[in-house]
Amino acid sequence: MLNIQQILFPTDFSDGARQAFPQAVFLADWHDATLHVLNVREQPEDADSASLPVSTDTLTEWLDVPEHRPSMPDLEGLSLVQEQVDADSPPERIVAYAEDVDIDLIVMGTHGRRGLRRMLVGSVTEEVVRTSPCPVLTVRTSADASPKQAIRRILVPVDFSEASMAAVRHAKEIALTYGAEIDLLHVVREIAYPSAYGFEPPHFSMDEFLGRAEEKLGELAHEEIGIEHAMVEATMGDPSMGILDYVDANEVDLVVIATHGRTGVDRFLIGSVAERVLRRSPTPVFVVPPGRKSLLPTDATATQA
Repeated sequence: MLNIQQILFPTDFSDGARQAFPQAVFLADWHDATLHVLNVREQPEDADSASLPVSTDTLTEWLDVPEHRPSMPDLEGLSLVQEQVDADSPPERIVAYAEDVDIDLIVMGTHGRRGLRRMLVGSVTEEVVRTSPCPVLTVRTSADASPKQAIRRILVPVDFSEASMAAVRHAKEIALTYGAEIDLLHVVREIAYPSAYGFEPPHFSMDEFLGRAEEKLGELAHEEIGIEHAMVEATMGDPSMGILDYVDANEVDLVVIATHGRTGVDRFLIGSVAERVLRRSPTPVFVVPPGRKSLLPTDATATQA
């Protein structure tokens, strides 16, 4: 089980934010963690805006659990903190709060902005993911609201970097918590060689190449996951599109992905596979930032020692 003691749920009172609230509540209840509900106001003079704290009845409405779905935990039994602050930059203030309170996991919704508006306005969720001191679980506004606690199949994109190894290890603990299966996916970026280079690309069998990649994934599943119910697949194409296509074609309930933490001009020019996936994935995305707080039980024990 992941070592989670403090969970942060940032909200702007929008439907997109509320979409992630049931996940935050379930995880807080499961891990016996304190749930922090945070609202960052950019324009505190707006008298018509909602504010914290809100009543238990309002929080229950945010859960929005239909009768045919499993009941959510009793909010009265949760350790709950509600905080409202004023700041010019919500992403920076959310990250600062996470650092000050030593948050273990941030759970938040994303509006899924794309195109020119996203480039000009930006995304609070993406900025938080980029600079967060801990893992972030994101849920899209348009995501299907099937039982929020029902996770049966987890997809982990793997590029064999140390960052993706951390994602695999976090996915293993999440799978043990939910009793879920894990799919490991490796997407090989297809390379084009312009004729102007004056040489022919190397000749090799793509099937053989992908077969070898799947063999390595199988070895990784055996060594790191240690469970029978694991699937592996290697494919060719754009990594972010390959991941999203896999999600669409399979009954994936959660994507666990590492981000390489690019910032500034490098990230703007090259882009981030993790950000593209969380922006468009119809399922929740659990982002593991490398070099920051780990939720793995062994890592937590080593840190305490």
